[in-house]
Amino acid sequence: MELPAPTQAVPTQAAETVAEAFLVQLRRRGVDRLFVNSGTDFASLVEAYARRKDSGLDLPDVVVCAHENLAVSMAHGSYLGDGRVQAVMLHTSVGTANAVCAVFNAARSRVPVLLTAGRTPLFEHSMLGARDAPIHWAQEMFDQAGMLRELVKWDYELRDGAHVLDVVDRALDIATTQPRGPVYLSLPREVLAGPVFSSEPGAAPAPPTVAHPDPAAVAQLADHLATAQFPLLVTGDAGADRRAVPLLAELCRRFGIAVVETGVRHVNVPADHPLHAGYAVGTVLPDADVVCVLDLDVPWIQGSTAPREDAVVVQCGPDPSFTRYPMRTHRTDLTITADTTALLTALIAALAERIVDPTRAERLAARVSGWREARARVLEEETTTDGPITKAFLNAALTQVRPADAVVVNEYWASPEMLGSTVPGTYFGTPPAGGLGWGLPAAMGFQLARPATTVIATLGDGAYLFANPAACHQAMAMHHLPVLTIVCTNAHWGAVQSSATRMYPDGHAASAPELSPLARLDPAPRFAAYAEASGGLGLRVTQRAELVPALQRALRTVQDERRHALVDVECA
Repeated sequence: MELPAPTQAVPTQAAETVAEAFLVQLRRRGVDRLFVNSGTDFASLVEAYARRKDSGLDLPDVVVCAHENLAVSMAHGSYLGDGRVQAVMLHTSVGTANAVCAVFNAARSRVPVLLTAGRTPLFEHSMLGARDAPIHWAQEMFDQAGMLRELVKWDYELRDGAHVLDVVDRALDIATTQPRGPVYLSLPREVLAGPVFSSEPGAAPAPPTVAHPDPAAVAQLADHLATAQFPLLVTGDAGADRRAVPLLAELCRRFGIAVVETGVRHVNVPADHPLHAGYAVGTVLPDADVVCVLDLDVPWIQGSTAPREDAVVVQCGPDPSFTRYPMRTHRTDLTITADTTALLTALIAALAERIVDPTRAERLAARVSGWREARARVLEEETTTDGPITKAFLNAALTQVRPADAVVVNEYWASPEMLGSTVPGTYFGTPPAGGLGWGLPAAMGFQLARPATTVIATLGDGAYLFANPAACHQAMAMHHLPVLTIVCTNAHWGAVQSSATRMYPDGHAASAPELSPLARLDPAPRFAAYAEASGGLGLRVTQRAELVPALQRALRTVQDERRHALVDVECA
């Protein structure tokens, strides 16, 4: 995603404290929102916002969140919505601890977030901001940042207010340099309370450019693709930069290259593209003689499928080796470090200079169309109102009622294959780290960034519980976020049970008449009550005939009444 240019706001008065200078610099550098879960370390920030009426200082808008996972995941979703770097402030060590799962998701998704946290006061007495509550002893750690150092690109502690502006610039510069990711800054209370002797900013750092591919490597890849019988592109994340989607579609159409999506987290190529080979890499990988992976951490599961031995395998991306992963040994015969959009642009130009079999596109289109025909059959079959509600029926119902421009943020059941999205930026899937509780807050953050968009969060009951739903719905009411939440309630963790049966297909868990107690979530709460408790619409659906009308009513609620709504669907 291309980062927008920062705005340059000018305060009407100078900042008086380090806290004010910190906040002004965030706004000056284009950070419009500060997601907060406050604590005793926020005293100087509280004072800064209280003084704003008199000071006229331009500070980021505060987005209060009643849980740290909510705060960081909302920031994650806001970046998906508007492409701007986001800022979060957490409460010392304990707030940081609560946020680690969400930081994990942001790190593996390469989302630039400036995470800040207060630090327990350094001094026990005799300074403004020194310890004045019993928790200030117990909350101090020897290395607070150590909890998430493996996940962030940079961590630092603001030691003196004299360089607060430079520290903010350094943090944002690192967060937005590819591969992007979160950074962490801890802020001692005494330092924030200190006076500012000069708050005049220097020149803003030049935005970091993206990595462009080596021309010789592009030429080599173009040669392979031009002469292949079955060239195949594999991706799941190329659409993180929406500019890449039309380029990928053009590349495949013009030069007869098939594309398969796996581990889908974005709309990477329109689902109706004639060279779209579906969402099951194992069905086409054995046929491909050239396999080009576009910025995807797990293009295939090595224990179950792999490229054929005589195929040429190329791995591409801003970090094609995924160097922050301790182990990743997927085969590569050519590795190209490059921004995906820059690579596609260069590759189109290179292939335009080569001779490509003009019949290849038609031949491959016929070969890869089977998944689309199967999808049509499923949608047709899932029209009966008899029987229990299945995930297939739920997907068919959502496909029927979903507005074309609605955004789906999925953490479980919404199938990219069934939804058939064609518009870039209208589907977001679970981050590769899989830290549960991301989907609903991310949908809320997207709604905050794009208030005119219809945003639908599709969750399982486990993911919904992990999201701290009471905190989420309270924040929807507080910040006027009319998100539609659809929960597939089956009272178990399907991933836990299926993992056991995959490992032990002939084992006791596979043959047991009941679910493992480790996979059970019953009794399921009445989730609609969470929405109702915060002024939203809550509906419960147990019969197939009820589902489409309930979804239509919920959509009217979020679109016309601008209230959040939840549909709790009892699924088989």
